[in-house]
Amino acid sequence: MDLSRLHQELLRSPESLGVMSDFWSLRPRLTVHWLARTDSTNRTLASMVVDGASPGTVVIASQQTAGRGQWGRQWYSPPGGLYLSLALAPQLTLNRSSLYFTLAGTWGVATSLNNLGIPAQVKWPNDIIIRGKKLGGVLAEARTCGSLLETLIIGLGLNCFNTVPPAGVSLNQLVNREQPQEVLGTLEGIAAVALYGLLQGYFFWQTRGDRPFIEAYQAIMAYMGQTFIVNGREARVIGVSTRGNLQLETDDSSTENRHSLEFEPGKFALGYNN
Repeated sequence: MDLSRLHQELLRSPESLGVMSDFWSLRPRLTVHWLARTDSTNRTLASMVVDGASPGTVVIASQQTAGRGQWGRQWYSPPGGLYLSLALAPQLTLNRSSLYFTLAGTWGVATSLNNLGIPAQVKWPNDIIIRGKKLGGVLAEARTCGSLLETLIIGLGLNCFNTVPPAGVSLNQLVNREQPQEVLGTLEGIAAVALYGLLQGYFFWQTRGDRPFIEAYQAIMAYMGQTFIVNGREARVIGVSTRGNLQLETDDSSTENRHSLEFEPGKFALGYNN
C-alpha cells in the first residue's frame, strides 16, 4: 500500500469512485495509517480511539493475523486483500439498532461497486457477494457512553488480488482486462472506493431513514424469493425487517396458513454457492 498514491486516489471525484449522485459533494477528512501486519484493524483502531484518535481515522493493514468476521469467526487475511477500519462518531441514542451500521456499510460498498460495473449484491447481514460467491464482509463495532453510541468502528475485508477459497471471488477475477476500471486496478484505488462506499452507506441511512434504507438494501439483496427449509417447512426470503433482521415467509399453498419468520444475525445462515 502506497499512502501517497492512496491520498491521490481519495482526491478523485466521488462519481469516479462509484458514489451515487446524492453524495457527490462528499469530501471526508481522513487520517490514514498503514501497517504491514496487525492482529485486527478493528482492534488496532479501537485502541487508537481510546488514546485520542479522531473520527475519520483509518487503519489499513496488508495482513491480519487475527482478522474477525461476525460472531467472532476468523477472517482469512492473506496478502493482496484489502483490510481496513474506519472510525466514526455517530452520537446516536441506543434505541437505534446498531445492526444498521453493518447493513449500511455493506450496502454502501456494494452500491459503489455496482456503479463501477461490478455486479455486487449484499448477503444479509454483512457480506458482499458476486453471483453467490463471497467478495468481502463488514464488521461494525460500537462503543457506548451512557445512552449514546459514541464511537463506531467499521471494518471491511475485501478480496482484491489475493488467493480465495472455492466459495470466494476477488476483484482481480472480475475486472474486465480489455476495458479495465482504472480505479479498481490497484489496491489504493479500491481502498478509496471502499472508504467512500462505507461513508455513502452511513449517510444514506442517516439522511433517508430506516425504511427507505431497508428498501434500498433489499433492492440488491441476494436470495430474495429463494426457498429454504426452516424447522421442517419451506420458507422463502422476503426481505429485512425494520429491526434489521432477516424475514422469511412460510411457503404454504394456502394464503391463510402463511406466516412470517424473523431471525436475528447468527440465528439463520443463508450459505454460499461453491
